[in-house]
Amino acid sequence: MCIEEIISKKLMAFLPVYLAMKGNCTLLYTYKGGLYEIHRTIKSILNELGNAYLVDLKAMKKYYGKLLGIKNLVPICLDEDNIFVPIKVRRPLFKNDGSFGYINIKYIDRVDRIKGYTIIHLIGDETIECLSSIETVNKHINAGHIIEKIHNEKQNSIFCREHNFYEEYNLPATKGDIALL
Repeated sequence: MCIEEIISKKLMAFLPVYLAMKGNCTLLYTYKGGLYEIHRTIKSILNELGNAYLVDLKAMKKYYGKLLGIKNLVPICLDEDNIFVPIKVRRPLFKNDGSFGYINIKYIDRVDRIKGYTIIHLIGDETIECLSSIETVNKHINAGHIIEKIHNEKQNSIFCREHNFYEEYNLPATKGDIALL
C-alpha cells in the first residue's frame, strides 16, 4: 500500500514494531481504515510523509526546535491537520532501531496512567501503550499544540500579506511610481 492511500484514510499514528519473521516494521493507525503493517522503518515512513506533503523535515525540525528551545524529539508539522508528536513505545534491540513512534495530536482523546504504563487513548477506541511518563507525554503534546498555533499564525500572516500586496498594486500608477521606473 502506498503512503498516499494511507494519508487519504487519515493517519492517526505510526509506531515501530518488531514482527515475527519480518523484523523491524511500522504499524500505522488510520481513522478510516484501521491498522496497517508496513515493512519499512519509521525513518523511511517519515521521509515518505515529508515527500508526500512537500516538507523538508530537517529544516522544519530545526526551525520549530529553535522556537521551542529543544534539539531532539521535535514534533513534526506536515500541515495544519497533521502535527505528530514523538512518543517512546519500545526499547531498541539493535543500533539504529527506532524506539519513538509519532501520534497525531488531532486524534488524541486522553492520556492515562494504568498499572505503571502510560496509555494514550485515540479517537476511535484505539489505545497506545508508551514507555514515557505521563508528564513527558503531556509535555510532547503541549509542544505539538504550540507548533500548531505557530503554524496557523504563520499561514494567516502569509495570507494577509498576499492580500495586501494585490490590494496595493491594483491601484492606478502615480507620478511618483512612473518617476521610479
